[in-house]
Formats: sequence, structure tokens, C-alpha cells
Amino acid sequence: MQIRMNNVCKTIKGATLLADISLTLNSGKIYGFVGDNGAGKTVLFKILLGLMRKTSGSITIDGVELTDLLQNAGFIIERPEYIPYYSAVKNLAVIAAYHMKADRARIREVLEMFGLDPDDKKAVGKYSLGMKQKLALSMAFMENPEILILDEPLNALDEGTVNNARNHILEAREQGKLILIASHYKEDIQSLCDFVYRMKGGRIVGNVE
Repeated sequence: MQIRMNNVCKTIKGATLLADISLTLNSGKIYGFVGDNGAGKTVLFKILLGLMRKTSGSITIDGVELTDLLQNAGFIIERPEYIPYYSAVKNLAVIAAYHMKADRARIREVLEMFGLDPDDKKAVGKYSLGMKQKLALSMAFMENPEILILDEPLNALDEGTVNNARNHILEAREQGKLILIASHYKEDIQSLCDFVYRMKGGRIVGNVE
């Protein structure tokens, strides 16, 4: 798979959120995006996912223009919303029901992958920040998507869980998935990414070696 973004821009009420973003992204690679808060990383991810409309430019997947939601993508954007009085299993089952790609066994598998007990009946509303982040990772991986778009995926995780999550992200690359990551943590970027782009003021201002 190849995703191409050509001169993608986003403005709201005269304010520039993205300016002339041109990228070529290929399966089997991890692309990192760094920059201060407000640099445009999350806006870029939302536009690519189809959660926000671009103002101009084009996005194509294998030569076909993207005009709707990005399909076959797992993602973490900002703080995912859950049903607070449901358990982790019930929350993922609700999401899985939309596409029917993940069965009960797969839900249990991904929860265990990221260190959550699928038999735990605790309501998600009572979870710590770290547990919610593990659930967000489980949700992103649940349907075995071709594309992973992960905005600060390792926030609030303990060292052991961070190492585990990094291993699963690297395994996903080896499986040929196309992965985008934004992180404030230099070690995440250094240990995971094949290519790294620095963003500032809605623009890509350079590559990071």
C-alpha cells in the first residue's frame, strides 16, 4: 500500500493548521512525527483518517483518491471515548460489532497483548490513565488493520508496558503494516521509526536523522 499526500492544507477562519503537506508513505515502514503542541501532528492524522476535512490538496491510496473515512485503519487520537460503566471486553465488543472483524477470542487476545486481564469486570471509568492507554492500544490493534495511526501511544505507561508495546509495533511493521506515530519522547522515535519528520506551524520543516 502507498499513501500519497500532495499539498494538503487546512485552514479554519483564516488560521493555518496545515500548510502544503506532501508525503509518500509506504507499507512496512514506521513514520514518526515530532514537534511542539500545536505543530499540526494531530490535525495531520485526523485529516488522513477522514475525521477532519482538508481545505485543499489531495490524498490518494494506491492511486485512488481518498474522499471518505480511511478504511482498515486502527488509531489512537487524543483521548479515546469509552462507555465508562462497561468493562474492557464489553467496550471492545461494542466497537467490534461495527465491522465484525474481531471475535471474542481476538478481543481477549489483544487485551492480554497489552497487559489487561480480559476477565476483569472493573468498569473502564475506574481505570487509571495507564490502564486506559493499554485499552486504547488494544482497540487500535484489535481488527488487525493495515494502517496504524498512533498519536502519543505510549503515554502514561510503565517501563515494562512501554517495552512490550514497542515490540508489538515493531512486529506490526514486520507484518507489512503502514504505521504513523507522533510522540514527545525521543526514545520512542529513535527505537521505532524508519523516517522522522519535524513539524512546526502546520508545516513539515525537516527530517530528523
